[in-house]
Amino acid sequence: MRILRSLLGAVLLLASTATVAFVSADRLAHLAPAPMVRAAQGEPSATGSIPAPAKAAPAPKPAMPGIPNGFDTERLHALMRGDPILPGR
Repeated sequence: MRILRSLLGAVLLLASTATVAFVSADRLAHLAPAPMVRAAQGEPSATGSIPAPAKAAPAPKPAMPGIPNGFDTERLHALMRGDPILPGR
């Protein structure tokens, strides 16, 4: 009877080891394929498939502000007094 217990333990150990080995081998055999690497293509305007974009016209210069230093103390004082905001002209 003692030999049967030892034999059963050995069979269970062998079966579990074989199961782990077969599952590992199957997973390694069915790994996802490496992604396909496409060759880099040139810029379409460089290859001539589309025309190069036209150069944009230079932007017009912004108009000069009415206050040369950018700070209007007179308007600030009027706002602090509570006067309504009215255009200066």
